[in-house]
Amino acid sequence: MRKKDSKETENKTAEGSSGSLQQECEKYRYIFEKSPTFTMILDTYGTVIEFNEAGEKIYGYRSEGEPLHFLDFIHENETEHTSRFFILLIEEAKKIKRSWDWKKIESDAAYREKCYMEINGLGVSHGSTKAFNKDRDRVFDQEFNVNLLVDRTTLKIKGFIITSIDVTERNLYKTRLEESKEKYRELFRSMPFFSMVIDTEGRAVEFNYRSMADYGIESDDQVVYFTDFVHRDDHDKAKNLFINLYTEANALKNLWINEKSITKEECLKRLRELGIWNEPIKLANKKGNRTWETEFSAKLWISVSDLKIKGALVSSLDVTERNLYRIKLEESEKKYRELVEKKTRDIIFSLDSEGKFLTANRNMTDKLGYIENKIIGIDIIEILYSGTLDEDQINIEIFRENLEKVLKKGEKSIRFNAVCNHKFLGEPVTLQFKLDPIMENGRINGVMGFATEISDDPIRQYLIGENQSFEIDNKLTLADEISYKLTRNLQKHFPKGKVDLLRLGLREMIVNAIEHGNLGITYDEKTNALENNTYHSLLRERQYGTESSAKKVWIGYELTGKMVKYTVRDCGGGFNYKDILEADSNDINNIMSQHGRGIIITRSIFDELKYNKEGNEVIMVTYTDRPE
Repeated sequence: MRKKDSKETENKTAEGSSGSLQQECEKYRYIFEKSPTFTMILDTYGTVIEFNEAGEKIYGYRSEGEPLHFLDFIHENETEHTSRFFILLIEEAKKIKRSWDWKKIESDAAYREKCYMEINGLGVSHGSTKAFNKDRDRVFDQEFNVNLLVDRTTLKIKGFIITSIDVTERNLYKTRLEESKEKYRELFRSMPFFSMVIDTEGRAVEFNYRSMADYGIESDDQVVYFTDFVHRDDHDKAKNLFINLYTEANALKNLWINEKSITKEECLKRLRELGIWNEPIKLANKKGNRTWETEFSAKLWISVSDLKIKGALVSSLDVTERNLYRIKLEESEKKYRELVEKKTRDIIFSLDSEGKFLTANRNMTDKLGYIENKIIGIDIIEILYSGTLDEDQINIEIFRENLEKVLKKGEKSIRFNAVCNHKFLGEPVTLQFKLDPIMENGRINGVMGFATEISDDPIRQYLIGENQSFEIDNKLTLADEISYKLTRNLQKHFPKGKVDLLRLGLREMIVNAIEHGNLGITYDEKTNALENNTYHSLLRERQYGTESSAKKVWIGYELTGKMVKYTVRDCGGGFNYKDILEADSNDINNIMSQHGRGIIITRSIFDELKYNKEGNEVIMVTYTDRPE
């Protein structure tokens, strides 16, 4: 097929063909025009006689104007390839027509109809090409069908009907899927532990690089069995694990296939939940001269279409060093208990690399109510206090930050104060923690920790008054530290419960100055970030931003025999504090559930709470001679 050189010839051809072609398709016009697939009618030269509304909506072409040729739509790199479809279709039609009895066609209507159906059935299905839009600034991947347009009476070929579908997005997804498959295949190959895909007979279908490197598997090994690498002492155990796994799987399939008590979807869900989890299995390399202690796991390999059990994905995590470390740690702990623990009042504990308790001494029970042997495996964060007055969980976040310093950076002698929760009394207990990394072969394997009661300073009883001021960076950990520092000398003037409340109120104002004042985090931004678990990312982004990095929070502190006064000032533009300070009792609950909680709490703690005109400085005063 070729594009005509002369516009006059194209016009003449179009005028001659359009009438009969349009009449033949009249009864299908509405479907033709409204179809979401791009549909065109061409004459035998490839001139476009008509196309539907999709041509304008998707590709920007309009029916009026100069005649179009089919190749006007086609990307230049695809013209020869696409034209070939039409050429082959015409040649096939000519071949069929040569086999007909034309005299019989004129006299026998049934034979003529048979010939019509034969040639009308010719076409191209799922051809592929690339097409331009009218402005030629976009290229679409196209999948198209071509059918001949044949005169039912004369059996003359009048032209072509083409329908095409935009598969650009589908092809993009297909490419991404292929890339994703290869990505996950490479991920499997690169797993840092022994891993295999095996069939139900135990033959390895695929194995990863670690298996080849450590266990001596050769890439040209024709038959490899998983059991070839199981230590002889654990052969029977490994086989029984798989027998039990496949037995459970077949029992589930029986519920679906024979008993029909569960659906296919439910059966697939349950099959995916089956597995072997962290079983201790010893593995050996191919030569048998090296052994590993491993935690062995397996998941079923299932054909989703028919739920056929094809095998399993097996993996074995080397825990040889970890088990050695555990033995050494237990020996070390035993010695430590004998030498030190019985003579100390400190809580002594150790954590694994995830922050979960490995050991704890009996002082854990005495100080916090947690029984030492029942706390093993519990995350240390669970023993921290998180009351209703600390909804921002600053206490917990400070602990996490310090724990990460030890586990991720290996920092030593990290000291900080944290409030713990007494298991039975439900009361907060403030302790001073000291954390150190546990090292094994140059790696951080856990944490050794001490928790000590905060002792009272005996000289504090002679304190009459003091006056201090500080300027701090925008770190929430500093808010907790400085609020403790500026309230620890109040115990001569106030009962302990009041001191704890003053500390809380001061901390709330410092946190507000950092978050909302210097960092410009709005209440709505904070609420959304907390709901989406992105608060820490938002905080770090603002802390290190060019606009906020130079801003400081100034804190003033004055203690006399009559009162304690705190001043907190930030570098922000302030806010409208009057709505919160002037709220009546009917509005308090609404404010507490939304924004301004810290201000409401602080207002209830201090005798006086005043803001400057701008709203970026707050003064808090409490008098020592007022009764509780």
